[in-house]
Amino acid sequence: MYVFTEKTITLRGVSRIGDADAAAFEAVISSVDPLTRDIRCNVVDPELYKENIKQCRQDEEAFRDCVQNAQDEMLSAVD
Repeated sequence: MYVFTEKTITLRGVSRIGDADAAAFEAVISSVDPLTRDIRCNVVDPELYKENIKQCRQDEEAFRDCVQNAQDEMLSAVD
């Protein structure tokens, strides 16, 4: 018996320094409850990340802004 379909949006990004990825970001937002979101940051290259931590943190903040914009769009569609 079919019960339910849930739509999710997955956003992915990276903090790239030169030609190498220092960190990878991923977020998942559900249409069932757009207020609930899951955001992850994985350090891909620890040395590169540490050497460029300020830039990587700025990139993570930019990614979070993108996630919040997507979340806002989903919330307005629910209202």
